Amino acid sequence: MKNEKTYPLLDKNGLTEQEFLASYRADRYERPSVTADVVLFAGESVLLIRRGGHPFLGRLALPGGFVEPNETVFQAARRELQEETGADDVLLKQLPVFSAPDRDPRTRIITVPFLAIPSGPPETLLSSVSAKDDAADASFWTFSARMEGDLLTVTLERGSEKERFAVRRLPPERGSLDTRYVAVPPCPLACDHAAIFAVAWEELQKTRSNK
Repeated sequence: MKNEKTYPLLDKNGLTEQEFLASYRADRYERPSVTADVVLFAGESVLLIRRGGHPFLGRLALPGGFVEPNETVFQAARRELQEETGADDVLLKQLPVFSAPDRDPRTRIITVPFLAIPSGPPETLLSSVSAKDDAADASFWTFSARMEGDLLTVTLERGSEKERFAVRRLPPERGSLDTRYVAVPPCPLACDHAAIFAVAWEELQKTRSNK
């Protein structure tokens, strides 16, 4: 028959899939690292760590870390959250990927962020987190967020400590439906975590309005 295929299938170089995979060289291509970051909201509080190492030493940041070869980004997010803060009883929702080539000074790192909310009473999480692994500190900060025009202003407070940052909302890139945010310097959060916070906060508002 005219459309009948013969097996095994050969590619344009006359190779079977097994032969192609045997000769495939992954090191011919630059391979970006992948991380997972978590924005955990409990009521009007957000969980932040203080970085215990370079880069951004001493800066506030979202819990997260590198994805291991044997896990999904979802599994990495849960593991990193538990390893850095002890928080475990949460529900996760994946957010748009952050992939700006210069977002991390170490190397090309793409991050997959997650919105997290407690699966039980928020009070349980508020009193149970503590710094672990490579985090110098981990605790909930109360926050207030105000959107005026295209500018989101956020105030963070913990005891006598207070931090503020602003994030500007940008129109989606051509062909995309995802809202973009960019932090207005100076910013007390590491890397692009202020923008990730803004995307998670926006998704949280949608989640609350649908209840």
